[in-house]
Amino acid sequence: MAFELKRIKREIEIEGFHSIYYFEFDKYFSHVPEKHDFWEMIYIDSGEIDAITNGLGETVSQGQVLFHKPNELHAHISNGKVSNNMLVISFTSKSPAMYFFDRKLFTLDKTQKTLLTLFMKEAKIALGKISGEYSNKNPIDFTKAPFGSTQLLECYFVEFLLTLERSNADSVVKVTRTESTLEQGQSSIAELMIDYMKAHICENVTLMDLCQKFYMGKTQLCTIFGNYVGISPIEYFLDLKFKEAKRLLREEKFSISKISDTLGYSSIHAFSRSFKNSTGVSPSEYRKRLNRE
Repeated sequence: MAFELKRIKREIEIEGFHSIYYFEFDKYFSHVPEKHDFWEMIYIDSGEIDAITNGLGETVSQGQVLFHKPNELHAHISNGKVSNNMLVISFTSKSPAMYFFDRKLFTLDKTQKTLLTLFMKEAKIALGKISGEYSNKNPIDFTKAPFGSTQLLECYFVEFLLTLERSNADSVVKVTRTESTLEQGQSSIAELMIDYMKAHICENVTLMDLCQKFYMGKTQLCTIFGNYVGISPIEYFLDLKFKEAKRLLREEKFSISKISDTLGYSSIHAFSRSFKNSTGVSPSEYRKRLNRE
């Protein structure tokens, strides 16, 4: 008697992994928005974090999972109240079933948490250790992985994804665009812009630099920033520069020429002209006034 072969229907297939991280972030962590042509999953092991997706904010709490689809602009920001531990897995899958995960937030059950634990244990075996450094963008290296290790990773992860697709409706939340989530997302993006400008205070940040860094057009970027701060991003950046210039002038540790160089001006004349246009006095006059007081 012949038995006909019945092939397995592969609903979800994973082509490979791009990165596996386990971060321990403090309550002030943030990163500028990013996007890439593969899927990314975040799992909050403890604490909570704000996920900003295409300008929409969503709080992801302990025990929850959120996915970012390919080429989706996203950022993660600690809320300033609690630290968090976050597992991040990025991977490529061309399976249409993956789009079930778009704009959904999942609360994991015991089985799903167990599968992630098995995945992490095998990832440590395959990689030697799981990176916890956000600045480490080196490709993951499976060259020393023991026999079957990467396939086990795929098995655990695919099983995890399949169980999510079959989740109880109570454990799945559809992320929708509301006034509050839009406001949360836009204010968070504006805060990221401010952090970026503070970190680059000694450079000449332009509006085009901000547009390229935050993947936005000029109109959208200026609108979001203006709604949150009340002035344009370049006005804000120049104000930061002048405040830093005043601080350095008050300390009297450096010459005006050195301060000009430190703050990224092309010449002391350009610095003096810009400073006077803003404050009404030249840098030397500002320093003299301090000495008379």
